[in-house]
Amino acid sequence: MLNRPPKVLLTALATLQAHHLTEESRVLEFISEVQAKMTPRIAANFARPTKEDLLYQTEYEHGVCDTCNDCDQFKPTSRASREHEEPVIHYGLIASANQVVKDGRRRDQLARDLGVLCVEMEAAGLMNDFPCLVVRGICDYADSHKNKEWQGYAAMVAAAYAKELVLVAPIHQIQSTPTARDTLADPVHRFNIPLDLNAVPLISNFVGRQGELDNLWQFLQPEDSPSRKVAVLYGLGGMGKTQLAVRFARDHQNDFTAIFWLSGKDRESLVQSLGVALSRLPGQASSNEASIDTDVEQQARYMLRWLAFDGNSRWLIIFDNVDHYSPFHGAESDGYDIGEFFPNADHGSILITSRLQRLSELGEPFPVRRLESQSSIELLLQSSGFLASNTTSNFDNNPDTLTLANRLGGLPLAIVIAGAFMRETGTSITEYLQYYQKSWSELQLQSNPGRQYQQGNILQTWMISYLEIQKRDPSAADLLLLLAHFDNRDIWYELVECVRHSSNIPNWLNKVTSSGLAFKIGLKSLIGFSLLESKQQEGSYAMHPVVQDWCLHVTNESKVLDRMQFHELALISVGFSVPSDIHWDHAKLQQRLLPHADHVRYFGWSHDGIELLRALHCLGNLYLYQKKLKKAEKMYQRALAGHEKALGPDHTSTLDNHGRHKEAEEHQVQGMGNVKRTSTLDHPHPPPDTDFLPLHSVRSEDVIIPLPGMQASSCSSTALYLISDSLPANISILELRITSHDQGLCDDPSKGS
Repeated sequence: MLNRPPKVLLTALATLQAHHLTEESRVLEFISEVQAKMTPRIAANFARPTKEDLLYQTEYEHGVCDTCNDCDQFKPTSRASREHEEPVIHYGLIASANQVVKDGRRRDQLARDLGVLCVEMEAAGLMNDFPCLVVRGICDYADSHKNKEWQGYAAMVAAAYAKELVLVAPIHQIQSTPTARDTLADPVHRFNIPLDLNAVPLISNFVGRQGELDNLWQFLQPEDSPSRKVAVLYGLGGMGKTQLAVRFARDHQNDFTAIFWLSGKDRESLVQSLGVALSRLPGQASSNEASIDTDVEQQARYMLRWLAFDGNSRWLIIFDNVDHYSPFHGAESDGYDIGEFFPNADHGSILITSRLQRLSELGEPFPVRRLESQSSIELLLQSSGFLASNTTSNFDNNPDTLTLANRLGGLPLAIVIAGAFMRETGTSITEYLQYYQKSWSELQLQSNPGRQYQQGNILQTWMISYLEIQKRDPSAADLLLLLAHFDNRDIWYELVECVRHSSNIPNWLNKVTSSGLAFKIGLKSLIGFSLLESKQQEGSYAMHPVVQDWCLHVTNESKVLDRMQFHELALISVGFSVPSDIHWDHAKLQQRLLPHADHVRYFGWSHDGIELLRALHCLGNLYLYQKKLKKAEKMYQRALAGHEKALGPDHTSTLDNHGRHKEAEEHQVQGMGNVKRTSTLDHPHPPPDTDFLPLHSVRSEDVIIPLPGMQASSCSSTALYLISDSLPANISILELRITSHDQGLCDDPSKGS
């Protein structure tokens, strides 16, 4: 809706309308006076046409010719004959549009739905900037037969009526009313454009992010000093970048003289958005139907020139969804240079939303991270409708609420989808959590995020980025899927590099892991599209848990990529990353590897290659070092079973695992529920790539590491304690090496057990 006309004009309008009930209008009088002052040639432009106008049936479309001379004369609508040829004055609603209406069906719909008398194209660019009232001379029927035959006469009639209206208004009120020229000369009014909410995406259930909003305001707030500010909101698709920008625009719509929301989806969409924004400028609305044929590029350029006018410095433009960026010609064909559409002036504020971290080169980066835990829960309860039922306290005591919120990783898109599913199906939080863990793909296929996420559900929104990465760098796309098979919280080069122990490593992976630099180059596009996050302080990378779920879904659905091969490669990487002993320097690395071991130990594989069995054995080592004996036992059993299957029960490697090899017996004393003590020399631990699977030692220098059921002693010299009753059945002997400053031997061996 546009602003209401000023009270002085509305009062005059009502007075004039009342006069015409008893007195003739002076419109014809004023027309005659004007025509008398014109030359015949000029007067002919405003004369009443002698030919009767025709209203054709709504369904009858005009042909390709410029006139209606060839139109079917039997198609006009039958109407009663006119009693006179004088102009008729109608009072009612006038619609204001940014383009010409030339469709009879559309015309009838507007009249039926809104009750409008006609459609004009000037008021939309004027009424919100200075007080005025629209007087329209109707000159056609807004259908495909539209022409300009009656336009001059209609303009003359409208001007005559406007003169009669002004003469009715009190003179002192007219003199005190600012003119349009004075109003538009005032920068406050000249550049004041209200926020068009119809152009802004719909958002609902916005929670949290007050810190991000405050930081944006501190950076983008308008200032009179010349300095253009560019902020870039970047982050993972579905993280809520657009929602954050919408909230910022609505919160501060009165702090900027103008806010324009522009679609940056592609260059064509952006140019069209600028053209629409142009129609909202004061006095810039199109004046006739010829404007619709104006080059849209020229309209966009004019809009940018308006933003660059002197004194017009307190605006905000928002380029939303700029996910195809190509600053140099000849780069990616789908991309364009968003900087080309920055106004050529050093003032104003610009906000960009994108998945591409690279756009930070254009301004100040504002990464959009996951929601905090409490905000995630609040959004989950709001979008599911559970808050409306006043049962919040029930969810505070439900551990599944926090579990699900954490599982969704603070990703607003995933949270809103979960809430919508629960609201529409009557599913509880506990049930949804179970579906999410067991039937992720099926659940996402049935999900709908609603209007506020226009790029679709989780399966759709990241496929856009994935296909773009695949087009630019196929190896990077495959690397993304491989990394999803590790623990998502901490991934580093040396971990993935150990995949080179595989005899079945693909060529692309061999190249990517050939050096630390090659690995970083492979990750560049993944980080650039925010599918992977760089943790610079730790020297590692992280993947959002829902992105990991999506990658596993893609792997399972793909007909090209071998899911089992990814399992094997991840298992080998983790296994061969385990250090060969538990020296204190390796303790941190072992702790770092544990989450990965827990992640890959359930993987299956298609064959029992020797490197896979060694990897399993190394996982057993890791669990043993970290006192997780049950897990260690399971890993050794899986390795033993693999050796028996691959090599047979009598092979030396198999016998080594059973502790029956003669050389192993020389270094071991089989205990049967008792504890023994013997002196020993240095007993180096075999590296993980030896051909047999040895028993294991726990070593410590200057630090004593007791195991469950054991009491370590600080007694003299170096001692070897062999314990069997505290270990799993498959691990009969454990070496515990203790070094002390004492030079004597323990008097009581049991004190060191």
